[in-house]
Amino acid sequence: MKLKLIYPCLMVAALVFGCNGNKKKDAVMMPNTELIGDNSMTSLDWTGTYDGVLPCADCEGIKTIISINQDNTYVAKDIYVGKPDSLFESNGTFKWDEKGQKIIFSDKNRTSYFVGENTLTHLDKDGNKISGDLAERYILKKVNDELVGKKWHLVSFKGEEIQLKEAKAEHPYIEFADDFTISGYTGCNNLRGGYTLDDAQKIGFSQLISTKKFCPEMETENEFLNVMGKASYYEFKEHALVMHDENHSPLATFKAAN
Repeated sequence: MKLKLIYPCLMVAALVFGCNGNKKKDAVMMPNTELIGDNSMTSLDWTGTYDGVLPCADCEGIKTIISINQDNTYVAKDIYVGKPDSLFESNGTFKWDEKGQKIIFSDKNRTSYFVGENTLTHLDKDGNKISGDLAERYILKKVNDELVGKKWHLVSFKGEEIQLKEAKAEHPYIEFADDFTISGYTGCNNLRGGYTLDDAQKIGFSQLISTKKFCPEMETENEFLNVMGKASYYEFKEHALVMHDENHSPLATFKAAN
């Protein structure tokens, strides 16, 4: 949501009083601050989920996903790529700095971020942007892809392209509806059920039912259903949809039909 300041109205702390005297809730600011003019907080559509891979001194990179919400809560997830048992999650609240440009998390171990147009930039311990050859790698980008409204065709399991051994009426796929139901085709049977979403790209499937047709080759269907049962997270990678298990290991990749 974008907020516009109407002078001579002033924004003070977490309360905003309009010129008509009405009081309404807004983003939490640092104490004893007053916003003047446009800034990240008032001018950008900053709510949403951001992700990227930050540099890491002793691993391949830190896959970082941060969801920031209008009520000033956040959920964050860090995965140290290439290391076992390296998934770390945190949640809490955040506040804006006195200029309305940076967000500061309630978790003191988590660095602050500069909020840009569809970006979050990881800052150093002093709250400054990191410069040098790796500067671009400290930027998380807003996830703008959508689950709903596309037919996601199954293309691989754990990085291995699927081999369809029998003739089928249609390629295996899944579709997400905005009422949190799914429909799809497993390679043999039609599939229906429900799904849930949470911050930091968590996903879960439930109440899955399918037709009972028997096919000569059931391997693709069995693995498809196995993915649905184990999926805990999702991400968009080069506009492909990747399902991950609870340890963030990839399960399957889907691509939207043209």
